[in-house]
Amino acid sequence: MSARAVGLGAYIGGMGLTLVTGPANSGRAGEVLGAYRARLEEEPILVVPAFRDVEHTLRELAGGGAVFGTTVVRFGWLFRTIAERCGAPPARLASPVQRELLTEEAVRSLDLRELRDSAKQPGFARAAGRLIEELERSMVEPAAFERALEQWAGHGPRRRYAREVASLYRAYRERLDAAGLADADLFAWRAVDALRERPHDFGRTPVLVYGFDDFTPIELDALETLAERVGVDVTVSLPYEAGRAAFRAVAPLYQRLSGLAGRHVELPAISEWYAPESRDALHHLERRLYEGGEERVEPGDAVRLLSAGGERAEVEQVGAEVLSLLRAGVSPGDVAIVFRDPRRYASLVEQVLGAYGVPFTIDRYVPFGHTALGRGLLALLACATGGGTADDLLAYLRTPGLLDKPRIADRLEADVRREGATTAAAARRLWEASRWKLPEIDRLRKASGAVLVAELHERLGDLFSRSYRRSAHLFATEELEDPRVLKAGQQALADMHALALADPRLELDHARVRERLERIEVQLGEGARPDRVQVAAPEAVRARRFEAVFVCGLQEAEFPRGESSEPFLSDDDRRAIAEASGLVLAPRGDRLDRERHLFYVCCSRAERRLALSSRFADEQGAPQVPSFLLEEVRDLFPSLDVVRRSLSDVTWPLDSAPTAAEWERALALASNGHEPARPDGLHDPAVLEELAGLTAFSASALEAFSDCPVKWLVDRLLKPDPLEPDPEPLVRGSYAHAVLEATYRGLRDATGSAKVTPESLEQAETILLDVMRELQPQFRISPKETRFRTAVRRLEFDLLRHLRREADRGGVFEPSELELAFGMPDGDLPALELGDGVLVRGKIDRLDRWNGYGVVTDYKSGRKGYPVARWEPDRRMQAALYMLAVRELLDLEPGGGVYLPLADQKKGQPRGLVLDEVADSLGGGYAAKDVRDAAGVRDELDRVRERVREIAGRIRGGDVRPCPETCAWNGGCSYPSICREEG
Repeated sequence: MSARAVGLGAYIGGMGLTLVTGPANSGRAGEVLGAYRARLEEEPILVVPAFRDVEHTLRELAGGGAVFGTTVVRFGWLFRTIAERCGAPPARLASPVQRELLTEEAVRSLDLRELRDSAKQPGFARAAGRLIEELERSMVEPAAFERALEQWAGHGPRRRYAREVASLYRAYRERLDAAGLADADLFAWRAVDALRERPHDFGRTPVLVYGFDDFTPIELDALETLAERVGVDVTVSLPYEAGRAAFRAVAPLYQRLSGLAGRHVELPAISEWYAPESRDALHHLERRLYEGGEERVEPGDAVRLLSAGGERAEVEQVGAEVLSLLRAGVSPGDVAIVFRDPRRYASLVEQVLGAYGVPFTIDRYVPFGHTALGRGLLALLACATGGGTADDLLAYLRTPGLLDKPRIADRLEADVRREGATTAAAARRLWEASRWKLPEIDRLRKASGAVLVAELHERLGDLFSRSYRRSAHLFATEELEDPRVLKAGQQALADMHALALADPRLELDHARVRERLERIEVQLGEGARPDRVQVAAPEAVRARRFEAVFVCGLQEAEFPRGESSEPFLSDDDRRAIAEASGLVLAPRGDRLDRERHLFYVCCSRAERRLALSSRFADEQGAPQVPSFLLEEVRDLFPSLDVVRRSLSDVTWPLDSAPTAAEWERALALASNGHEPARPDGLHDPAVLEELAGLTAFSASALEAFSDCPVKWLVDRLLKPDPLEPDPEPLVRGSYAHAVLEATYRGLRDATGSAKVTPESLEQAETILLDVMRELQPQFRISPKETRFRTAVRRLEFDLLRHLRREADRGGVFEPSELELAFGMPDGDLPALELGDGVLVRGKIDRLDRWNGYGVVTDYKSGRKGYPVARWEPDRRMQAALYMLAVRELLDLEPGGGVYLPLADQKKGQPRGLVLDEVADSLGGGYAAKDVRDAAGVRDELDRVRERVREIAGRIRGGDVRPCPETCAWNGGCSYPSICREEG
């Protein structure tokens, strides 16, 4: 870099710098644009802050007749023009992705000690990048920065820290030079140096600057060099008025520019810009904000305060106000909604204003991985690493356009859930077992460095093109997301590829590439349009006026923002460095003064109406503190009322609903006192015809309908394909049934008797353990391996305990039939007839016989049995139906029907109904309360018979109704969206 040359000795000619100052609405824009139009034949350059300012200014110039020969640009374009004209060294500009990678490489290359722990944090490299950016904008070379820090640190304990901080900058610049790149700030710096060395090459093009209230040091240096060394006419407009608190943050910049200015034009405040009915209030606000005084003015409709409970209520309130203005004839392009950080509210603004039909424009960005295309590519990359999950593979397969039939991925998800597959490798095995191979995963897994990013670049293009192949698709505005994702992703990958080729030391593994892609931000929605409501930050509206301005989020720590500190060099450190070495970094200024100035800018942009919005509570109802800036406005108006929208206002009042949809919601709430219509059964003729033809019912289905008809409808009639593994209790019960059946059969084959006695207990236990090991692969109690092993071990203990209790119980009844089916296609017995054409089918877990009596045992894998006293209130009828089947199909006298809880560690006591004549013959362990005489047993079975016929009649008639009283007993509603019962 060459040394800076300043002063009048280098002045070539011309007027130098003209400074135009004045408060808001003083005509500075007219002064600058008038000067611009007057010199169109010289092809002047007009510099404005942002792209939307470029478009707005071009329209204003065209309105004044300046159509040809106009050049309205941002500072970045001005630096490129300077570089082209003055022969700055050619350089390839580093993209943000390349800059971040080089910063990370610089940090990795250093042997840090003082900063070692900090450097391990994910935000360290980004913080270092911000410091480097500031140093380059301040035109500080690494060597100069290192000398300044050494002079500041001296020989004390800060010396090592200072050296390490300085080494970050030096290492970054070395990496940047080695890659043959220059970042944007370094490029601008070199361009200004070339301008200083070859001033004649720039020519005599006038430069005018409008819309700024701050400049970076390098921008100031460019203006100073153009004015003093090159000698072209430079005109700078600056919002400033001496002695005003609103301009305190601009005062240092004014002092510097006024010292350079050969001509200073001071413009007074003008009130004619305001609408007549709002002029007094808005002009008073602009003139007296932060100044106070005794004068008071009525605000009328010009100034309004809005207050809301929660962010959504705030945006809804502002949206309704905007919609009212648009319906009154205000053009959408003349309305601005200002947030201190619009990105934070972008999604909410889109939801609300979109629903209200308000045309708007906002700069909305989302992470690359939050888009369908980006999520698919990142998921594919995750599948190629060892840490990929089954969800990653599903996300990749669901990338739009990848599958001709997306439902295939749904089937894979069902398989994954049922099998309990958690890794991408396991999910891939399920996919490839019945479908096609996925070789792209293997190619990515084997690739690294430049090959990896090149493969991803190609794969991203292929994923994008699949949806539009052979369609010659023309993208509408609302379809631009995918093309933007493609452009952003491929540009980032191309940048990484170029950097990998330029710097062989660069490490690009899967994790690092994924992290870099995740940070990419993709712009959504339309770009800035002049015919739409502008949703923007204060800096984006400072260069123009609007009929109505809504300033939102006026909360403490939001607007104004809180003070922030630089992580490497605090404000005290910067002052000490300046005193020790003379190196003055970019002035940080007073944050509060800056925020007060931006609030003044917002308040002064409105010509007809200004609305200031704050929140008194957050979305959870916790109180929030409004900004103190609101008090500055309240001091100027004696009768400034607040329009509130409460957090509890879920709808609008009927007379103020902003849209038809909101009016309908309000009407629905107003009529909410009426009892809603409740489901009253099935009515479709085809369904009723099908139900009327039912004859055979399983015992479990009858109990299910009795518990909850809606659950019966879904589980037994609709039978949707499951997306989850079978519930653990269900698999555990099936496993226990299979093991006990095989154990008793094995014991009978070995000893001639299936009855477990103290003598045969050891043999029965051996058989049971062998059977459990043999059947274990067929019954995955849990998809999680650790839980599966624990569940199997617990079931083993329960079943061994059951055998010991069987041996201790004694009795003379002998297990004769196991898993005895009746009414089944593969069963030996017909269905049980109960009258009225009702047939019952089922499978008896175990039937014990003795002396013409039969006792039914129904295993329960849990801890709960059902005493006979609870059969009717708990709607249990299975054991009773099995007792009826024993009597009517096997000609045995029902001696009992019991439920045996296998997991009951304390008692494991069978509970149910026992005939008193056989109670002693059953052995010990039966509850005396369950014993009934023959008449009592007969009465209970008759009651069950009638109950089953009544339930079967309800099923045939489609009497499917919600039953919240039984859902509570059954663990809560299984299908609330179908039941729709709020009981």
